[in-house]
Amino acid sequence: MAAAIIGLLLFIALVLIAIRMISFRHASDDVSNDTGDDGSLIHASGIYSIIRKSPREDILRIRPQEAEIRKYLASLNEDITRQPLTPTDKQKLSEKWRQLMEDNIQVVEKGDAEEVEFYYYDFPDDTPCHVCTSYLNQGQFVSRQEIFKNPSIIPPFHLGCTTRIVPYRGRENLRDATILGMAPFFSNSVPPPVPEWTKIVKLT
Repeated sequence: MAAAIIGLLLFIALVLIAIRMISFRHASDDVSNDTGDDGSLIHASGIYSIIRKSPREDILRIRPQEAEIRKYLASLNEDITRQPLTPTDKQKLSEKWRQLMEDNIQVVEKGDAEEVEFYYYDFPDDTPCHVCTSYLNQGQFVSRQEIFKNPSIIPPFHLGCTTRIVPYRGRENLRDATILGMAPFFSNSVPPPVPEWTKIVKLT
């Protein structure tokens, strides 16, 4: 009789242990998959983790397709500064658009492999894109999390755009640092406006 009672108690104890383990595992999964208000993952330890997903798919989805670009260019004879556009100019604009988009996507993908947290806008040879300068300044920075949530902030922004995104390789948290010439692009959670892709500037 005593042996039967002991056996029953052992069985109940094993069942309770199994239930406890299953419940703990589910709770851990729920915490690991939680996200913060800014969309960042929260690990079981409670530490925020930057989401590093290639922006390629999102960029290709929101940017105009090649056929749409060619159709739009075919309807124009000049850029926004009234410079004439030849068939060769239009071809260069289309090719430069694709090239710069691929370059900037690869910058972010490579930055993810190196765990870059901040990027800043730059102009080649310190020559500002005169369309983009109405929307952003050279040296303004964005976080990787802002890029994840708003892939549209990756240049190029318009046909003839020369703006690039560059990884910041310093160790400082740019939001807490004061570096000459560098300021946040975002003033709040709302993405700032960027140029429409139809603002065409002839390439020189």
